[in-house]
Amino acid sequence: MSRIVEPTRLPFDPPISRLVTDGKHNLGTFSRPVEHLNQLDAESSIPRAIRNLQLKEWQAFQITNGEWFLCGAVYSAKLLGLVQLIATHLPSGRIFRWLHRVPAWKVSVAQGLSGTTSTGEAAGFSLNIVNEVPSGSLRVSASHAATDSLPALELTARGYCGPSEAGHLVISHPFTENTTLYSNKCAMAVQATMQIGEEVVEFSRDQSVLIMDDHKGQYPAPMKYDWVTGASSSSGKLIAFNLTSNQIQFPELYNENAVWLGNEVHRLPSVKFTRPGGVREPWRIADLRGQVDVTFTPLVSSDIHLGPKRFLAEYYGPYGRFEGNITLAGGEVVSVDGFAGMGEQKFIRF
Repeated sequence: MSRIVEPTRLPFDPPISRLVTDGKHNLGTFSRPVEHLNQLDAESSIPRAIRNLQLKEWQAFQITNGEWFLCGAVYSAKLLGLVQLIATHLPSGRIFRWLHRVPAWKVSVAQGLSGTTSTGEAAGFSLNIVNEVPSGSLRVSASHAATDSLPALELTARGYCGPSEAGHLVISHPFTENTTLYSNKCAMAVQATMQIGEEVVEFSRDQSVLIMDDHKGQYPAPMKYDWVTGASSSSGKLIAFNLTSNQIQFPELYNENAVWLGNEVHRLPSVKFTRPGGVREPWRIADLRGQVDVTFTPLVSSDIHLGPKRFLAEYYGPYGRFEGNITLAGGEVVSVDGFAGMGEQKFIRF
C-alpha cells in the first residue's frame, strides 16, 4: 500500500432544491436529494430539444449478499433504450443476463425520487424501480419468462433508505460551462428474494446491500469513463464505496468518489485507474496521496459492444472481488478485502 501523505477532507456543499436557478447550474456535491432535476433549464445557445436528445439518463441498482451480485438498470440514450438485470454468482462464476436493447420509448426513467417509477419492458421482461425515497423506501421488481437460453426470473426487493438508515451522495458537476452530470447514489440495507428457474436466493436485510444510482448526464461525445463499486454487510455494518474517473472538469473538487459506513458518507479524492494486464486482469484504483489503494480482480466477464470492430460502443462490465484499503480524512482505515462488486470501462461514440 502507498504511503499516505495527507488525507483529504472534502466537505459537502449546502443543500439545493434545483439543479438550475435563473438559468445557471448549481454546482457542487451534496448530502441530500435534489427535488427539481431541471438541467435543461440552463441558459444555452443549443435548442432545448437537441439538448434533451444529448441527455443520457438511467436509474440503476446493484444488490449483493456477498455471493450473488445483481446489476439492474433502466437506461435511455434517447435514440436507444436498455433494460437489464444481470445476476452473477461469484463463487461458481455463473452469470445470467436478461438484457434487451429497445427503442427509447419503451423505457421510462424517473424524474426525481419521490413518488416516481423507472420502468422498462421488452420481450417478456419487465423491470420496475419504485421510488419513495423521502419516505425511506425503494422497491424493485423484475420478471422474465423462460427462454431457450435463459431460465425464468422473478425478483422482488425493498431497500431501506430513511434518513437514519442510509446516506446520499448527490452531485451536480461540470463537463463544460453549459453541460453537467447529475447523480444521486445511495447505499442501503435491502431485503430481497430472487428466483432463477427453480433456484430461490434470499438476500437478508442484515447481510445485504443495495446501491442505487439516479443518473442524468449531458456527456461529451465520445462518452467514456472508468468505474467500480463494491459493498459488504457481513461484518454487521454496511460498507460500500463508489470510485470513478470520468470527463468532469476539476476532479479534485468535483468527483463522485465516496465510501459509506452505515448512513454516513465520506467523500474521497480523485482517483486513477490502471490495468497493466488489460480489462480481464486486476485493476488498480488509487489516488496520488495513497488514501485510496484498491485492487479489483475480475472473475466473470460481461461485455457489450456495438458496431463493426466495436466502433459505436465498447463496454466491459466484469464482476469480481476487491482487496485493499480506503483511509478516511480522520485516519480511520476501511478494509475492502473480499468485497463483492463490479467495474466498468465504457467508451460510447453516440
